[in-house]
Amino acid sequence: MVKENDITIGIVIQARTGSSRLPNKILMNFYEDKSILDILIENLKSKFSNYPIILASSTNTNDNILSEFAVKHNVDFYQGSEENVLSRFVEVGSNKKLTHLLRICSDNPFLNMDSISDLIKELDDPKIDYISYSNHLGIPVIKTHIGLFAEIVSLRALLKASDLQNESIYQEHVTNFIYANPQIFNVKLLNSPSEVYSREDIRLTLDDKEDFDNLASLYKSTDGNQDSISFLIDFIDSNEKYKVKMINNIQKYSK
Repeated sequence: MVKENDITIGIVIQARTGSSRLPNKILMNFYEDKSILDILIENLKSKFSNYPIILASSTNTNDNILSEFAVKHNVDFYQGSEENVLSRFVEVGSNKKLTHLLRICSDNPFLNMDSISDLIKELDDPKIDYISYSNHLGIPVIKTHIGLFAEIVSLRALLKASDLQNESIYQEHVTNFIYANPQIFNVKLLNSPSEVYSREDIRLTLDDKEDFDNLASLYKSTDGNQDSISFLIDFIDSNEKYKVKMINNIQKYSK
């Protein structure tokens, strides 16, 4: 466990098998006989092996299978409320004695590891409650379909958010109440990397079968190279078939 300047960070992967649009999407064969969950955990372990990694799922019996992935990759496993994901994160943070949780969404196969390193470096004050990236409209990336970035939130803010409200939308979307209330919380938003700062036509998050097939094909075509955002965006721009499908689903869904 890494502790600097009274900051103790744990990496928490939010995962579940239930999805109305594509059940078990994170367990399906995505690239070279690996699931998205396999890819995410392997990438995180290779880059951040000195941080605790916790796979946080629900107590729904369908999610018990995820414990096998935790054992397979030698990471911690936790099951909490299915509906109140906020409480699940509070419990993980409290049990692991973390000051800050780096939240990973398990439906983002192109999650950029270098941007996570940059976020950790920018967390230079234990008083920071929330830190992530925003786009040219000032919207936190977690609310967009970009699918490249993570976010860091303090346990203190999660506890406060839990105390201040009990609305289901804020319990399901863990950090929404926090970044939406900068007058209450210490929020630090960084500009997204220039390659995607003003882009609203890139969709690298995964909701349904169309997303899955498009992103699996893109991942295979780029040989799983998600280290360089520039390379990835240039490749998409040079291969219109990927972008057309992204735009179609962007128009279909909005977060």
